[in-house]
Amino acid sequence: MLNPQSPSKLAPTVAQRSVMVQALGTLVVLVPMATWLSYNLAELGGSTMPKDAAMATATLLGLGSMGVLMGLSRGAYPHDRLGLCNVVTVTRGAGICILAGLIFVPHALIGLGWLLVVLAGLTLALDGLDGWLARRSGLRSDFGARFDVESDVAFALVLALLAWQADKVGLWFVALGLLRPAFLAASMVWPALRAPLPDAYWRKAMAAMQMSVQVALLAPLVQPPVSSLIAGALLLAMVLSFAVDIRWLLGQKGQRQ
Repeated sequence: MLNPQSPSKLAPTVAQRSVMVQALGTLVVLVPMATWLSYNLAELGGSTMPKDAAMATATLLGLGSMGVLMGLSRGAYPHDRLGLCNVVTVTRGAGICILAGLIFVPHALIGLGWLLVVLAGLTLALDGLDGWLARRSGLRSDFGARFDVESDVAFALVLALLAWQADKVGLWFVALGLLRPAFLAASMVWPALRAPLPDAYWRKAMAAMQMSVQVALLAPLVQPPVSSLIAGALLLAMVLSFAVDIRWLLGQKGQRQ
């Protein structure tokens, strides 16, 4: 018989419930605000269908919210408060969903011009802020780290799609946003790829460089063929960085054998 006072996956602890309430309160505020902003940005850009952007943003935020709440309910977060760091990460996720909503109104991208770059830049800036806040507040966790990584993946994919929809690059550039998902898929076939990678400054620098260049590609001044050349160089650099990690992981497997 289970001890009624012991935590279980079916009965979240008081701390887990408290964090979930805090997360839900944050999402209740962010979801309508992000949906409203998505609608108005699409309309400002000259779209005749701003509802498409708003609906896409609301749908993606709803799905993301369910994922966050499910993760918290399973005890993946060890602290008794959500903290500003995770609020910032959730806000960043809302920004990514707003940008994703604009993919569905491509004619608005040109009209938004530098405003699109500012929105993408602010979303990117939050990436560095949440990690700093987590370290400062002592609220670092595997949940927060995983949330941050998945947000990076979504951000890269959304920016790649925006660059394509803005006619800066061809559809091939979307491969940049699929590198991480492809790596995870490959790890299901090759167990050696599931091993943890050591912390490396160059990897973090590459990730920061990738997202910064992707934001810059959205600038009105960056046009083909220059945008295509920059995008091609970026894609090649990131493919090589993944190749370095894969080679290291396979080498570690060989040493263990």
